Formats: sequence, C-alpha cells, structure tokens
Amino acid sequence: MRATTDADVLERLYGADVPPFALLHRQRPGPGPRERAPVELLFGELETVGSLDEAASPDRAPGPGLLALLPFRHLAEQGLPCHDDGTPVRVLRVREHHVLAEDVFTGPPPAGAPPVRWRDAGFTTSDAQYEDLVRRFVASDAARGGLNVLLRRDWSARLPGFRPAVAVELFRRLLSAESGAYWTFVVHTGGPRPLTLVGATPQGHVGVEGGRVVMNPLCGTYRRPAEGPQTEGLLTFLADRKETEELATTVDAELAVLCGLAGPGVRVEGPFLRGMAHLLHTQCRISGPAAAGARETLARGLLASTVVGSPFAEACGAIHGYESTGRGYYGGLLALIGRDGTGAEELDSAAVIRTLVVDHRGEARLSVGATVGGRSSPQAEAAETRTKAQAVLTALTAPPPTAGQARTPPLPVPPDPDLDSAVREALARRHAALSSFWTEGTPGQSAGGPTVLVVDPGDGVRDGPDSPLAVGPDGGAPGELASLLHLVTAVHGPAEVIRHDAPGAPGTLLRHPGPVLIASGPGRPDDPGCARMAALRRTAALLVRDRAPGGPPVAGVGLGFQLLALAAVPDIRVVARSGGTGLAREVEFFGRPVTAAFRNAHTIVSGPQRRELVALHEQAVRGVQFRPESVLTTDGAGVLRRLLG
Repeated sequence: MRATTDADVLERLYGADVPPFALLHRQRPGPGPRERAPVELLFGELETVGSLDEAASPDRAPGPGLLALLPFRHLAEQGLPCHDDGTPVRVLRVREHHVLAEDVFTGPPPAGAPPVRWRDAGFTTSDAQYEDLVRRFVASDAARGGLNVLLRRDWSARLPGFRPAVAVELFRRLLSAESGAYWTFVVHTGGPRPLTLVGATPQGHVGVEGGRVVMNPLCGTYRRPAEGPQTEGLLTFLADRKETEELATTVDAELAVLCGLAGPGVRVEGPFLRGMAHLLHTQCRISGPAAAGARETLARGLLASTVVGSPFAEACGAIHGYESTGRGYYGGLLALIGRDGTGAEELDSAAVIRTLVVDHRGEARLSVGATVGGRSSPQAEAAETRTKAQAVLTALTAPPPTAGQARTPPLPVPPDPDLDSAVREALARRHAALSSFWTEGTPGQSAGGPTVLVVDPGDGVRDGPDSPLAVGPDGGAPGELASLLHLVTAVHGPAEVIRHDAPGAPGTLLRHPGPVLIASGPGRPDDPGCARMAALRRTAALLVRDRAPGGPPVAGVGLGFQLLALAAVPDIRVVARSGGTGLAREVEFFGRPVTAAFRNAHTIVSGPQRRELVALHEQAVRGVQFRPESVLTTDGAGVLRRLLG
C-alpha cells in the first residue's frame, strides 16, 4: 500500500477521468458500542464475468484482493426462478488499497465539489398499487401456508450532470447522516457506460473470519420518533409477535444456508439491536467452523433470505410471479475477498439494499421492500416501504455538512437507565425462547446409532443430486435440509440424503439397516393433481407396509409426518392450517411440554372433533407435525433423539 495524502485521494476522486473504484465504510454487527471504522478506498480493474467462478483468484498478499458485485439473477446459477434482466456479475480486481480516516469524508466538502440536483423524484407505483400487490399475496394459498416474501417497489429520479464526484458527495452525506450501517459504500464501474451504486446497507450476509463462516440475519424495523426512542413504542416493537416470528423465520432460513457451509459448532447469538440514524432493526449472529474457502462459501451461500423470504426456494418463485421485472443488483451482494495478516482467506459481504443505482445517463433507482406474510396489513407494509426509502433519501438529499457539524449518531440501545434495562430484559426473554441446541453451540457428530437415511421430498423448484449425499462431521449439507441434517448428526450419528425420485429409491429405503427420516417440504400431502405428492404417498405407504417389523424406525417431520400419517392412521383428514403458520406454540410431546414451530400450510386432524394430530410414536412409525430444527422449537434435539432412537 503506497503512502498517500488526503489531498491526493480527494483530487483523484473529484477529477475528470476517474478509474473504477470503491469506497467502503464497514462496521461489524454485534451488541455494545462500536469503534469508528476507517474508510477504505479501492482502485482497480473492472471485469464483467459470466459467474464468480470465472474471476481469477486474488493475490496471496494480505489485504483485499477483489470486490464482487453479484446481481439478483445470480440465483439462476442455483436453479432458482428469477427474471433474467441480463445484469452481469462484475468484479473489481484491486490494485490499490488506501485506508483513510472517517473524518476525511464527514466534514465540509472540498472546494469545487459538484452540486447534487434531483429531478422528477418519486415512487414509480402508488401506495394503492403496492397495497393491492400485498393484498393479492396475502389472499394466496402460499401466504396462508406460511410463505413470507419480500415484495419490492421502486423510487426513481434524475440527477442532471451526474459523475463520480457526485457519487462521492452522496457517500459523504450517507456517512454523515445515516450512520450505523453495516456497509456504507460507493462502487463505480468506470468505462463508457458506467454504473454507480451508492448505499448504506444494514444487512451483512456471509463472511469468513478467523476460520469461521459468519452470517448476520436481520429483520424488523422500528422507526425512530423525532423526540427519540420511547419506552412504550420500543418495547411494543420488541414484544410484537409478528416481528419476533419474522426474525426467527429469517434465522431459520439462514441457518439452513450456514449449516451447509460449516461443520459442528454452529451457534446462534442474539437477538440484539442494530441502530441507524433513523431506524432500528433486530438482528442475530450465526457462525460455525468454515468447511470451504471464501469463494466457494460465497458461491454456495445464495443471497440473504432477508431480501427474498422463507422458505427460500418458494419465496424466489413468488417474487418471480408477483414482480414483473428483474431486480438488477437490488437484493444481490457486494463481496470483498482477500487475506488477513497470516495469509488466511477472508470474506465480507453485504446485501445490496438501501442503495441508489445510477446509470450513465444519471437515471437513478432506489428499490425498497417489505416482508409480506399471511397476516400482513397492506397499509402497514406500504408504510414500511416509505419508511425505508425515506431513511435513505433523508440522508441523500440533506445539505452537505458544514464545519463543526456533528455526525448523526446511530440509534443505540436507549441511554435512559430504565428504558435501557427494560430493552435488555426484552432481548434476554427473546433469546431465552430460542432453542438451546443452537444458542449453546452445536456439538460434533454423535458416535451413536447407524446411519440415518434422510429422504428429500423435493420442492419442484430446484433439482438435487440423483445419488445420495453423505453428510458427516465436516458439514456441507445440501440446501434447505442442512439444519435438519446438522441436528440429526449431532443427536444420532452420520446421515445420508436421498432424493425421493432417485433411481431405485424405494428399494434402497426398504433395505436400509438404519432409521429412515422423511424430511419436510412444501405442498399438500393429499393433493390429487400433484405427481410428486403421488410418488411420495406411494413411498410412505411402502415404508409403512413393508419395512421389517421390529426394525429401525421410519420417522417424518412436517410434510414427512403427514405422509406417514396418511399411510398409517385410519380416519384422518388433511385440512388447511387455521391461524397462520410459522407460529411457535406450546404442545404436548408424549407427556412433556414443548414449544414447537409449525411451518406447513396444512395439518392432519383425526376423529369427529377434528383434533390436530401433532405426533406419532408407534413402534416403527414415528413423527411430528412441527419442525424440530427451528430455533423456535425449544427441545428439538430431544424430540429428534426420541424419533430416531
């Protein structure tokens, strides 16, 4: 890194011929006060590649090696549906790395700094149109079945005379007025038709640090009143069941990703508060020993579920159906890959949200969204999009700071002692309600019983491998089954996954000498028009009828339980679940209370009173209607141990 002065840097950024560059102000999430982070300035060469695999590996020297810009359509590489708008993967190969004090960018602008002019600004759709979109989704079977999805809307404007120096001025405003972001950044691609991104995102995604893979799921938005946080409003926000369940659903979704990237020792921390200048969010930190290198971790890490929804694959399908155009870089990722002082790989990434994207003509777009579920209010979700947009736009359109002007501080855990204590107690209650299996750190593989064969019921969205995939102590579990498999290996022993439609699967399941576990997935188990469900019903009936009596059990969770119940229990019916899904409630699991997370759209009822059948524990056929791997299921490990024992 060559020596440079602040004047050198400013001259290069405000000059007429600016090469591709990035400005990054990165702050690690977590509880407690944060240290002031520096601003990193990267200059380099910009490449457009077909996929991240085509980008050359960074140098082995310490420091950042490349900055990758991944569009939302990157999901297509994982076999997920999305509008293909042609937005490319771009990579900045870092040639210069400068570390500057934050104060360089938070004081008054230099002489000759360009003005920032806004024209024709406003949302491209009205509140009423967005509310209609939300209303249509809320009325859908998918929403009633527990699907949560982030639906976007766009704000647009023109910036006459836009050039990189204007982007630097916008960065200065964000850094001064919208503090507390995970990343505040500018990325300028250079070239004859440059694209420039300016943003302040609160949402980190997957990272690798100190040999551990780290994710920071974030959900829930509290609007800071002008007079500051108020006890009643903030505690109401923290106690809101919808906000609590949305964060837990997001954590579940990202746990499934992280468990596919990490070995034993996965841990959930939080929730804690992430304060920004105008908003406050709730967030958790999840981590585990990295099972792959930085680039492979990034490529397999999908995108942040916060900007998609849960279950992830179904939410991608809903976005494809309800949104009529591609998202560009909105919801994608910015990822910095390099090496630490010891030469070990490092990765840090952030979701591209709260970000203004400006093209070479000065046409700007800011996309925002709200997470919509079966119990959403269209008016409230439209208000949330306005709140998110206004938080960024207030900073972007604020006048530049003057000499001596204080930087707007992030919204902290409130300084009032009574309120501070009450907030900490509220967060502690939410932490205590999470599964101790995840909050205490997951153990290594059990040396217990024989291999568990886990049946992947598929979802009709992504194709899995045709052959079984072993899941052992090094992690690497596939897709949305990964957290369930993590639980299985910890409480019972080794596990293998087999697709329900793999060649010879029924015979393999019948001959397997250990337990068989049918995993959960979307869909109604008695759907007469679904070929996948018909095949799954035949497999379940075969296992119930022909597995050796007295042998290892056949078990199911969620959809797997429903399929086994239809085959094994007379006089039962499948009905739509009332009261919504994704809810945690206390049930009795063979004589002891368990707080359990219910995720499926339908449930099994029996008898003339149509009582819900929550669990089966016959000698050879066992299962639970709920999801033992969820962070909301308090004794998921104990439940699964009994099912497989």
